Formats: sequence, structure tokens, C-alpha cells
Amino acid sequence: MFKNMPIRDPLHRPKIWMFSDAMRLPDWQSAISRQPRHVGLLLRDYEHVQRAALAADMAALCRRQGRGFAIAGDRRLALAHRAMFHCPSYLLARPAARLGPPAPGDTAAVHDMAQLRRAQMAGFTAIFVSPIFATDSHRGANGLGPIKARPLLRAARQAGLQAYALGGMNDQGFRRLGGSKTANGWAAIAAFG
Repeated sequence: MFKNMPIRDPLHRPKIWMFSDAMRLPDWQSAISRQPRHVGLLLRDYEHVQRAALAADMAALCRRQGRGFAIAGDRRLALAHRAMFHCPSYLLARPAARLGPPAPGDTAAVHDMAQLRRAQMAGFTAIFVSPIFATDSHRGANGLGPIKARPLLRAARQAGLQAYALGGMNDQGFRRLGGSKTANGWAAIAAFG
């Protein structure tokens, strides 16, 4: 499906990420298993009633398939499964809630230049800029669009951060954004459904 992307960066961070969503992508096992190994899986389902069990299942599948795995919003759960930690934007200003500085491979969500600066100051080496395009994850919200997203992505890369595009993304949207000249990769939910 997404063949032309390089396999991995030096930190083994995938170039494409599938974010989990129990409502929009209930069969995550089949969806991720159909993808090449350069597509990683990020557990996002914050309100899942059995999130710890879901994390264990996802971690085991990703290990078997040799793909990257990250867990959003819960560093303890990420550590328990030897996963990368994804910091939601609301945690950027709360280092105590993040349980310390980021580890190599950890990522942060960024929606504007102030959050980009916060992520950089906190020590994150990779960010997800979102929402690039309109998305069901943020119903009613306008996406940044390429004109507003490109400066954020460029600023991140000039600061030495890996920058990923999120929100209404797919292979075509990534090319529309400028492809690898603009971002290190992209992430989505619906593109994998």
C-alpha cells in the first residue's frame, strides 16, 4: 500500500503511523497486519475500558511483526510494554504528569508554534503536527491546511526534530503537503480502514 517510503530512521521510528481508534478502526489487527513493516502502530484509545490489555495485545503483535509501537498519554503503560511514549499536547506543559523527560523515540502532539517550542524545550525529538486536513478525530474543526502546516513542519525540522503530519492524511495528502521535503512521514486512522 505505502511502498515508496524508507523503512526506518536511526531510532527505529516508523515513517508512517496507524493511530488506533476502536470506533473507526475496530479490526486494528487486520489493518496493521496488511501493512509493510515501516508502518507503526500508536495506541490512542484513551477511554478504552481494557486499555492495558489492548496495549499488551498491540505490543505483542508489533514485536512479532517487527514494527514500531507507541502508547499515547501513559508513560507507565509505555514503559511496561517497552513502547515509545506519545505525549498529547495538553501534557507538554506538565512535566510531572509526563513522569520525566522524553526517551529517544518518544513523540509529542503539536498544533501551533507555541506547542512546538514547548515540545522542543521538553526534549522531544519528534512531533506530530495536526490536524493537517479535516478529520473525524476533530469533528467541526478546520484543518491547518498545507499553507499553515508547512511552516510548523519546516520549523520543527530546522530545529532538528522529526516532523510527522497527522489529520486527514494518506499517501496522496502527504504528497500534496510536499512529501518528504516537508515532513519525515505521516499518520492516520481512516487511511487504514
